[in-house]
Amino acid sequence: MEEDSVLAATTVARLEERIIELEKDLARSLATPEDIEEDEDFKHEPAEFSDMFEALRKSGAVKGIVMPSPTVFTGEELNKDPYALHRWYKETSCWVKARVAKDVPQAAMALQTLGGTARLAMENMETVAPGKLQSLDAIFSALLNIFQRCDPGPKAYDEFLRTRMRTDETAVDFLNRLLSLSVVIGSSKDPTVSRISDAELAARFRAGLPVWMIQRMREKHQLLVTLHQTPDISPWGLAGTAMDIEQNCSNEQTGQIAKRPQRTGRFSAMKDSKSFKEKAVKTQRASKRFKDLEDRDQELVMALQVDLKGYELKAKLPGDLLQRCRQLSVCDSCHRYGHSGSGCKARAVFSSKN
Repeated sequence: MEEDSVLAATTVARLEERIIELEKDLARSLATPEDIEEDEDFKHEPAEFSDMFEALRKSGAVKGIVMPSPTVFTGEELNKDPYALHRWYKETSCWVKARVAKDVPQAAMALQTLGGTARLAMENMETVAPGKLQSLDAIFSALLNIFQRCDPGPKAYDEFLRTRMRTDETAVDFLNRLLSLSVVIGSSKDPTVSRISDAELAARFRAGLPVWMIQRMREKHQLLVTLHQTPDISPWGLAGTAMDIEQNCSNEQTGQIAKRPQRTGRFSAMKDSKSFKEKAVKTQRASKRFKDLEDRDQELVMALQVDLKGYELKAKLPGDLLQRCRQLSVCDSCHRYGHSGSGCKARAVFSSKN
């Protein structure tokens, strides 16, 4: 018992000393010139800011610029998002490298963005092997070894190759999702996964856009070529063009609604009818074929088809199931994906192979 108490006390003392050392390193890196002049501890080791942070700190004209800290990573996030650890690394890397230039202060700042099991694991590792976590990359490698030994790179690469812009996304949201996948792919050690270049990112972004947006983008680029100008076909240039198209499309729809005349009489009665409400909830299907859907949408469709198993062909469905069928482009008559019940010619309901 006494040996255990002595060992525990020694471990706590070593951990406290290490924390104090990391805090001093962080203080040296974030110290201002005034602090360096006043404090004797800083005179022999001046702070080394990153170029971005130094520029922001010295500019008196820049006011109110704040770099929010990354979302805290605990390890539980991986239950819902298999790329959560890589997202944390991307956000934290940008955050710490924009502030300090040295590896040790970057590691000290990165430890502040950990919580729960992840924080305890890193503190225990630093206690057992002092000096092992001297950089952000070392912390990221240790977290990968603890929480995610199965490389998510192949899955991210497959998703990157077939993903398309979702109905609830903007062009910028879609590009950010592709960039997040490229970070996971870039950090993968699987030999079957190839790195993503800017040209491949641009090609995947353009191919994943809706057809009508691709057509308008092609028209804009052709117009620039006709005017002897070179269109920007980088990922960022394509995203900017897509944003302009979205904005113009939104303005056109707003103008059409404003110019639409006020209708009365029979139209008002039809507006309140059930048929009008059913037409209003119809949505465009995400993909032409079921296998082209993303994993999340496939799971939603299969879950709906399981709920529809008890209903026969052309049976009347409850309101909630009918609405789900229209939202997911599932036939309310035969329960197959890709068409509506009004034009269904199937002679039997859908049955799963499993």
